[in-house]
This record gives sequence, structure tokens and C-alpha cells, in this order.
Amino acid sequence: MSTQEITQSKEIEALELATLDAIFNGDTVKVTTLFGKAERLFIKGNKYTRSLIANKFIFPLTTLLEMNYSWGRDYLILFPQQLKAEYCRQFNAFGI
Repeated sequence: MSTQEITQSKEIEALELATLDAIFNGDTVKVTTLFGKAERLFIKGNKYTRSLIANKFIFPLTTLLEMNYSWGRDYLILFPQQLKAEYCRQFNAFGI
């Protein structure tokens, strides 16, 4: 792994932790901003970056939000278009 890949991985993990923190604090404005940042990284990134965002950002967040669907759905609907499309790809991959 190159240092750039390690840096990207750490940046995406930090983005996920900041998003989780904002969700637990109920700060929907910050969550929307962080989702937008992840969306921009997802759109402009290469295949490796998209894979990182899918596996280290979208999957853990949606798993948490689906397990607590009573309040999680409020955040799931805030996903931007490309992140929502990736979420649907992951969701349908399980055959549910």
C-alpha cells in the first residue's frame, strides 16, 4: 500500500467517525455536510477510493442506521444520489 492509499483510508475513516458523532448528537446539518463530502470523494475518486468509501463509510453507517431504523431512516434519506445508489447496490447484493 502506498502512503497516498493509507492517507485516503485514514481520511475516510475519520469522515465516518465524524459522521457517526454527528448522528449520535442529532446534528442533521453536519451529517448532510459530511455526506456531501463523501459524495464528492466518491464521484471524483478512482476505483480504489470508491471501494474504500463503499466499505469503510457506507457499509458501517447503513448497518448501524438499519439496525436502529426508527431513527436511522431520518439519516438514510439524507444520502446524496451516488451514495444512495451504492447503498442500494450493497443492499440488493445480499438478496434481501
